[in-house]
Amino acid sequence: MSRRFLISDDVLADFAESAQQDLGRLLEAAARTVNETALARVVAGGFPDVRPSHIPVFAGLEPGGTRITVLAGKAGVSRQAMGAMVREVEALGYVVSQPDSNDARATLVALSDRGEKFCRAMITATNDLNDELTGRLGHISAQKLRRQLRVIAGGDGQ
Repeated sequence: MSRRFLISDDVLADFAESAQQDLGRLLEAAARTVNETALARVVAGGFPDVRPSHIPVFAGLEPGGTRITVLAGKAGVSRQAMGAMVREVEALGYVVSQPDSNDARATLVALSDRGEKFCRAMITATNDLNDELTGRLGHISAQKLRRQLRVIAGGDGQ
């Protein structure tokens, strides 16, 4: 094996070791676990066709409908990618889309009745999971963690 590969192997081992304590990676893993657990509960509760890739559509919606370009911006994806996600979620019956009356070139997306039921189920699952995590951590520790996460996210921690 050449020296070049040995150096790469050492760097990769060091990288993997440092990643185990990296706050960003730990936060990402914790968020993924919480989100996947909540979604799995909702899927098991009657929404088996919802996938994690659909969540940015729901997360970006505003009352009265939201333009696909706005949804795309909030999700950090292209308009074309969001358009494909919206079409998929619409085909499943969770949202409806229609031309924007203020701009015929734009499309507005809004929740359908089924989409509202999904969102309410997701709210319940998320609240239940937050209560469970608060029970595991203790109320004071959970409140402290929330404040710390707000600081990390750029808020004031309140």
